[in-house]
This record gives sequence, structure tokens and C-alpha cells, in this order.
Amino acid sequence: MDRIFSMRVFSRVAETGNFSEVAKHMERSAGNISRAVVSLEEHLHTRLLQRTTRSVSLTECGERYYRRCKQILADIDEADAEASDAHTLPRGKLRVHAVPDIGLKQLTSTIVEYRHAYPAVSVDLKLLPHMANLIEDEFDVSIVSASSLPDSRNVSRLIGRCERILVATPDYLSRHPVRSVDDLPNHTLMQTSSSFDPPSELVGRVAGNPEQSGHFVVNTMQALRVALLAGAGVGAVPTYSVADELREGKLVALFPDYPLQTTNVFVVYPSRRFVDAKIRTFVEFLIVALKQKLDLRIANLALTDPPAIPSERPKAAHRA
Repeated sequence: MDRIFSMRVFSRVAETGNFSEVAKHMERSAGNISRAVVSLEEHLHTRLLQRTTRSVSLTECGERYYRRCKQILADIDEADAEASDAHTLPRGKLRVHAVPDIGLKQLTSTIVEYRHAYPAVSVDLKLLPHMANLIEDEFDVSIVSASSLPDSRNVSRLIGRCERILVATPDYLSRHPVRSVDDLPNHTLMQTSSSFDPPSELVGRVAGNPEQSGHFVVNTMQALRVALLAGAGVGAVPTYSVADELREGKLVALFPDYPLQTTNVFVVYPSRRFVDAKIRTFVEFLIVALKQKLDLRIANLALTDPPAIPSERPKAAHRA
């Protein structure tokens, strides 16, 4: 017996008092409708309806059962509608994971803009310096920076490719001139420890030995930026993370004609089928809005005061 179907039939008969009318409405035979009610009564060992040749009425037990059925069926219909709407109507909590290497300012402002566009969606953002297991860690979406992603059953979309450059403060460079790449081993070269990629060729040539000249490693891009502005040394950073400082002359780009390898930024989510509307709209929003903020090139920045730091084109450097 299909219990839910039988409850629906019984409720309709209780409301209309007519088996034939219910059969016509539900596009079933009168016998099928009658058997559904009989099966329900047999299952409950209780008579729910009093039948005569002229009328159908509820028994006392049938009256109580009808009130419960009406509430249960309403809850089922609401749950079905909510589940169906999840694919068309963005709402509910969106649990987002991101690695700290992603620009905090850029990502946070994009999430705020997304919530303005979709106010029925609340966002729970967690920054963790490792790849997330979407199912076990209970995340809907993960945003990571890497040259490539490991094979998995998850769906990944490329948000953008971020140029990385070497920078330092003018004050640091005035005290410690960097005229070529060959000078870099004599300087404090900084990098983050949370990256999923090996150093590019340009950085790898001078950062491969951690004992070289006060090598400094931090685990977030924000900490690296603060240290660089404090004059700690030379660091490799995404252009978008220091664009304002480069424009204002607080930082200087070293060897801008030889950018480091670009970093890919991906958004990852669990399934291609029946994607929840809040996930779908969030991913589409990132691919447009966040891409614009991350996709900056040093050549496109309007620098107010071109640095007068002596430097030579690095003879041995190559594009990574």
C-alpha cells in the first residue's frame, strides 16, 4: 500500500464526501479510490468513513485522523516545494571554504556584493590553509589557488589566472639595491607556506635553500603583505594583492618584464546534477565579479611615481 497516496485519497474523500468526484479529480478509477481507503482502514484496523448509498461521512476516529493527515500532507507538500525551489530559488546557508592565499579583500567584497544580489542566502566563510574535503568538511563550495587540481569527483571551474610579481619597499631597495636576479640570494626572500604549488623558476633559483640570508616564510598572503610594507625584504605576491601599494609607490615591482608563474584560482563544488540554486548563482557570480578583481597585470597599473631603483634586466631569468 502506498500510504501517502491512500492518505491523500482519504483526505480528499473526507473533504468532498464523494468517491466519484475524487476519482475524477485524481484521474483514477472509482474502484482504485475506494480500494485506497479500504486498504488504509485495514492497515489501521479502524473504520474511518461511514458509507451509505446517499452520503459519506467521517467517523469519530476518522475525524481525528483527517486532521493529522491534513497537517502531514501539508508538511510533505511544503518540503517537496522547498526541495524543488532549491534548484531555482537561491536561499538558505551557503558554506564556503577558501585558502588564505586568495585575496581576502577581493573575496570578502565579492561575497558582500553577492549577498546584496541574493539577500535570502547567508554565507558562512572559513579560511583554512589546506584543501577541503567538501563532503566530510561539510562545505558547499571551495575556492583555492593552484596551478592544477587533483583528480576528484568534484566539479571545478576556473575563476581566473593571477599574475605574481617580486616586490619590495623603496626604502628597503635604497638600502639593499637589487640590480639583477643574481642579487636576490643576498636578500631576505619571503614567500607563503600555504601554497599548493612549488616555487616558480625565478623564485626557486634563489629560494631553494632555506638557509640563505634570513629566508622568511609566513602562512598567509596578508601577513606577507604586512611584512613587505614593513621593509622585511623581497617577496613574491599576486599583483592584485598589492595593486594600491604599487600605484601609491609604497612598493616597487622588481623585474616587471619577467613576471613569475601565474596562479590559477578555482571554485570547486560537489556535483553537476541538480546543483542547488545558491551554489550555482554563487559560482557564476565569482566567475564574473571575483575574476575582475584578481585579473590584474602590472603592465595595466597606472604607477604614480615610476621607481628610480637601479635594476638590470635579469639575463638568466625566464618566464615561468
